[in-house]
Amino acid sequence: MTTIPREWTPYSFLDQSSKFVLVLLNQPVLDQDLLVRLWNKASYRVTVDGGTSVWHKLVNNTNLQIDNEIPDLITGDFDSADMDNVSYFKSQGSEVIETMDQDQTDFTKCLGELGAKLNGNDASNNKISDADAVYAFVENSGRLDQIMANIQTLFLGRENIGDIPIYLISTECISCLLPPGQHKLRLPGFSLKGLHCGLIPMDGTAVITTKGLKWNLEKGELKFGALVSTSNAFSDNEVFVETDNFLLWTMDLVQENIQ
Repeated sequence: MTTIPREWTPYSFLDQSSKFVLVLLNQPVLDQDLLVRLWNKASYRVTVDGGTSVWHKLVNNTNLQIDNEIPDLITGDFDSADMDNVSYFKSQGSEVIETMDQDQTDFTKCLGELGAKLNGNDASNNKISDADAVYAFVENSGRLDQIMANIQTLFLGRENIGDIPIYLISTECISCLLPPGQHKLRLPGFSLKGLHCGLIPMDGTAVITTKGLKWNLEKGELKFGALVSTSNAFSDNEVFVETDNFLLWTMDLVQENIQ
């Protein structure tokens, strides 16, 4: 029996028919224009805790065209959000859900709330019921422990979101977690020359086979302290990965092709 690889489309937000959820986390935004373009394209928009204040500040200090500045959903324990900002958006129609569990990050709890909406088949909100991806916008800068916590949420979020892909997106790159199995990453048709990508083992040793990369592996072993595939490149616009353990896939973001 032939195994069908799971398909990933990290650049699916470029597709006009794509319906994705955009989640804004609490980090200063390096490229406001990129965030606004993603915001305008998203079918459902969420700000998480301090991300609400990040968005409120941007909205009030930009000349960029924002189609609808009001988040659909705001979540968090609100230890880092300006509650005046939360109250303002709530008065304009945002749904606000307080998530107080201190054993999980606000990002993880946000995905729990999104999962409840998706699994509940909320027919009254078709903006989220047929979402095909979740993009969490957060810059990969600042505290390393928070960066690692976001990667941890990629593991935990699978329990809530199911098979809907979760991508971390920043000014510079897009990342996602590949579970054990076969994967096909469909990339845009424009040139990928000069772009970088990486496959990072996240749970001990991973034995992988790849196609479509400049430096492919055939049942190669990745692990920290030995080989980790960083600063790799592309030989094709379609990449095949087979792995027996979890891998973090990361690649450069090409902003000039985002309209």
